[in-house]
Amino acid sequence: MLKREKLIKDITLHLTHLSAQVEVLGVMHFFDLNIAAEHFFERLLNQVYGYNLVNLNHDQLNSAAIDLADEKLGLAVQVTSDRRAQKIQKTLDKFVEHGLGTKYKSLKILLIGKRTGKYSNVTTRGVNFNGVTDVIDHKSLIQDIEKKTTLELQTILTLIESEIDYGNTTISVLDNTDAEALEEIRTYMDCPALQDPWHMENSYRDFGEAITGLIGLIKAGMWKGQLVVKPQSKFNDQALAGQLNVTYNQLRALRQLFRAHVQSGEIGLNDNTCNFHLPQTSAVFDKLRNAINAGFNNITKPYNLSVLPNVS
Repeated sequence: MLKREKLIKDITLHLTHLSAQVEVLGVMHFFDLNIAAEHFFERLLNQVYGYNLVNLNHDQLNSAAIDLADEKLGLAVQVTSDRRAQKIQKTLDKFVEHGLGTKYKSLKILLIGKRTGKYSNVTTRGVNFNGVTDVIDHKSLIQDIEKKTTLELQTILTLIESEIDYGNTTISVLDNTDAEALEEIRTYMDCPALQDPWHMENSYRDFGEAITGLIGLIKAGMWKGQLVVKPQSKFNDQALAGQLNVTYNQLRALRQLFRAHVQSGEIGLNDNTCNFHLPQTSAVFDKLRNAINAGFNNITKPYNLSVLPNVS
């Protein structure tokens, strides 16, 4: 592999991992990583685009909804993992509300992840902002990085690797084949939360955490804050990625069912009790978990992996 090609690949893998990590931990309400990402992207954007951005005071951040600024260029930047058009609109509205247009002549929004559209329907209200060109997402950032010289790419990679800590894991996880990644996912799927009958569950809190963990594992490759397998989006076989997405949504449905009964008071997390209003509810939990196991077994069958047992 040519040096330039390898540099671009390594940079892409690092940024993909960060995007996936921020997404899953953001959903799980670990917002510290979002805050740390602001510092990371401050340095990265300065390196890639030649800005001189600084991280704004967080008291100002909370009121004005911008995170970084280059005073000399008159540029304001927001860093966010929320990719909805409503979030873009809210940022523009607050930018106007706080009169920031008098200090910053342009606004850019950096999305940690992939944009969900062109954001052409947002109302700019006089802000110098274009929903296509002023939104930087994972794809456009990498495209701009690819234009750099080999020396500049090396500098960017060095910066990224100085900021991102994988703990005991390495970037090689993202280089695993689809078969290797699927086998690793199977290891985590082979767990009591998907196999023990509901009436034998001894910790409802642990059950909820296990299902949430499996959701994050498939979507982002994360387990207890560490990258252990490549995310679903990085599978080379798109058909296989689509099958895993079915499992991901089945697990989400199981978690939604669980949370509904927690909210109703039928499942008590603090006192570890379960008193369903309808006697057949336990069977519903078992049936859904069996469907998850059966579906995953169909996915792994062509790879000759061991079959996950049903709830017994």
